Amino acid sequence: MRTYGQYCPVARAAEVLGDRWTLLVVRDLAEGAHRFGELSQGLPGMSRTLLTQRLRALEREGIVERRSNGGGHREYWLTEI
Repeated sequence: MRTYGQYCPVARAAEVLGDRWTLLVVRDLAEGAHRFGELSQGLPGMSRTLLTQRLRALEREGIVERRSNGGGHREYWLTEI
């Protein structure tokens, strides 16, 4: 993630969401919770490895939450801001 070193909400948003594919992941999650496979299918040009990286980064930033349903499936959704 690139940093702009500015204490400005717009610059911070660019730092978090500015990487390629990240905003598209957020767009899909804005529709509601999705399983990993659903997200992957909705972003056909994005590798599963990169999707994992982007979801983990969004989790660290508190933008996305993850829940396991016990059956081995993970579901992701946007946190309330």
